[in-house]
Amino acid sequence: MKLLHFPFFFFLLIAKSVSAQTDAESAQKQMMDSIKNVYLTEAAIRNPLLRQVTISTDVISSSNIRSQLYGNDLFEGKLSQVRTKALLSIPLKSWGKNSLSASFSLFHQHFNLHDVKFIQPIANSFNERSVDKLTVGFTGSYTRVDSLFGRQIIYMGSLSGLTGRSSSIQKVSYLGGVILTLKQTPEKRVSVGLLLNLDPSIDIPVIPFYTYWRKYQNGMELNVNLPQEVSVRKSLSDRFWASFGTSISGSVAFFRYAEPGFPKDVNFSIVDLKTGPKIEYRFAEKLIFGLNAGLLTPIQARQFEVSEKANDYFLKNKINSTPFVNFSISVLPFL
Repeated sequence: MKLLHFPFFFFLLIAKSVSAQTDAESAQKQMMDSIKNVYLTEAAIRNPLLRQVTISTDVISSSNIRSQLYGNDLFEGKLSQVRTKALLSIPLKSWGKNSLSASFSLFHQHFNLHDVKFIQPIANSFNERSVDKLTVGFTGSYTRVDSLFGRQIIYMGSLSGLTGRSSSIQKVSYLGGVILTLKQTPEKRVSVGLLLNLDPSIDIPVIPFYTYWRKYQNGMELNVNLPQEVSVRKSLSDRFWASFGTSISGSVAFFRYAEPGFPKDVNFSIVDLKTGPKIEYRFAEKLIFGLNAGLLTPIQARQFEVSEKANDYFLKNKINSTPFVNFSISVLPFL
């Protein structure tokens, strides 16, 4: 599930790699900061996860769901969802080749489960009803931009927490990574790297990744970020862009059950593939409106005890593909 956090840190580091903090005199520093802001703004236009503030809502239409409890069929029905996320990213401090930043998120999910038919006479929690869940998250990250054998290399580390309670943090994870730039020109960028994910809920802590960006003479841009995203993008004007691609998204929610046969504190984890077109319009100097629609395909939807690994799930859900639409308002870097 930490793949959900991966694209934010990855694109943040790539954006910051275009310029480094200088120790020159104050006037030169202001000039360099101004240049850096231009590069960061352009990078944030291409990569929404680099934007300083984002408010985004997914409206996911009703689809068939079939659930298994400990490997036995439990119920079938229909599920619709609305997910709204607010994300704030704040640069804290930069010195030399190093920088610190923090991000805070609020993630509200509305689950509407209806037309339920039980196969096992159990689980009053799954009667026809609507459920609202709020998940709060924070991340503190460290970045160092350096060189190795004449090539740019980026080191990163972060501490993240998630909770659905006001009294405690329910999930803590640590991320560490290294990104090596193999080639970088105004029209092409190639990088490889490794991400170490110390999360008690995952079984594979090391994730390799590869990024390839290319801008063609006709203005078309190819953006490959494996295993996260593949997309093509075209500028229709200075303020209007269109793209098409497939990306991994997902959600985390925390439940508490009282029924016998269910763990008490539960992590509900969903991983989706989103495929479809997207348009964005820069309607003010720092504000961008986005509209994305297409097909959402759940590839994993499991419930497991908070203290256990995702593969030790007790409830497995099979959710059919369904249309979705996403609306977003985002703010380009201003701090």
